[in-house]
Amino acid sequence: MSVFSRALAPLVLTLLTAVPAPAQELVVSFGGDVNFARSRQRPLPDQIHKFGALPIEMATEALSRYWTSDLNLINVETVVSDRDGASSPTKAFVFRSHPESFRHLMDLGVNGFSLANNHAFDHGRQGLRDTLSFFRHEQASRLRPLLFAGIGRGAEAFTPAIGTFNGVRVAFASASFGSGAFRPSGDDVGMTYLTVPSDFAAVLRGLRDARADIRILSLHYGTENMIQLNAGQRALFRRGIEEAGVNLVIGHHPHVVRAVEAAPEKGQAIFYSMGNLLFIGGAEKDSAPLGQDYGLLGRAYFQRTGAEGWRITALEAAPMRSVHLAPEPVTGDRLRRTIDHLNRLSALSVGADAVAFTPSPLANQPTGLACFGANWGPRAAALCCARTAGPNPQCDLPDPM
Repeated sequence: MSVFSRALAPLVLTLLTAVPAPAQELVVSFGGDVNFARSRQRPLPDQIHKFGALPIEMATEALSRYWTSDLNLINVETVVSDRDGASSPTKAFVFRSHPESFRHLMDLGVNGFSLANNHAFDHGRQGLRDTLSFFRHEQASRLRPLLFAGIGRGAEAFTPAIGTFNGVRVAFASASFGSGAFRPSGDDVGMTYLTVPSDFAAVLRGLRDARADIRILSLHYGTENMIQLNAGQRALFRRGIEEAGVNLVIGHHPHVVRAVEAAPEKGQAIFYSMGNLLFIGGAEKDSAPLGQDYGLLGRAYFQRTGAEGWRITALEAAPMRSVHLAPEPVTGDRLRRTIDHLNRLSALSVGADAVAFTPSPLANQPTGLACFGANWGPRAAALCCARTAGPNPQCDLPDPM
């Protein structure tokens, strides 16, 4: 190396290390309860039978546009199997969906599945085994990464699923309320319970210790058809954030939507209940009072920029109607009234941490939108620039390419 090169080397190293790391964006879509057949009904692979026969493509048509994120999550509120297992004759609702119905969702882009809920064991342990076997097979046979969590064999039930999406390593875990009757037994399959203290503590430890950039926790909990938070629910859900560093907590089970809160600068948000998304086994909701007449499809935009770490740049809340049969987005005045109701409910439930959504100005984006800061990733900017009223250099400058 020449004298000149040796003298120049420290300057080059300084310039290289001074260049900020490129921004990295992860977009996650998520919805609530999904099943494809009514209680104790034999499911078909390509049809839904409720008020007559409906091809599965028609039931999922409006939802298909939303599964374009890096990670697309739903709650599997059913056993997934092509055979019946032993079920309790006294259980009011017993659900089973055909595996082909969930393969259809995977083909549309759904690649994350929460399996812990009070219908996971509707066909006993055999149903749990069949569901786990199905998702394991699909995970092994598909080229695109696929995550599922909430049931497993032995200790693996408490271990988060980990996958890489758009270059971002994501850890995902799931747990449900319940008595603990279907906890893992030895090496046999079982479900994780957030109401069994040792189970929930194990789930949180697994998320905390996971080698991951983003952590997501899906929780099945809450009194059905009640839009207010249960006593102690906020503290319970916030344990994921405070003890395990979770970035996104997704709630479901009440079949109605509950509050949304966020600490965007910390990269953290909680959706306390998403309501139903595509719940063939559930009742019609459209004629219910405002606030109980829809399900929610959410979207979170995460960005990492150098030393700032991960933060949330935007959140979307897309209200969906007809979630009992063929979901479609809420539009027009009903969208405005629904978003206003959600904002009031959030403020009453979680105070200053509530997210305030505004209806998107884009006609082709019937969602509530909340943008944070002014430095967004490209996909968040596509939404937030359309909403921003004042000047914003990121929105006003032409694309250099």
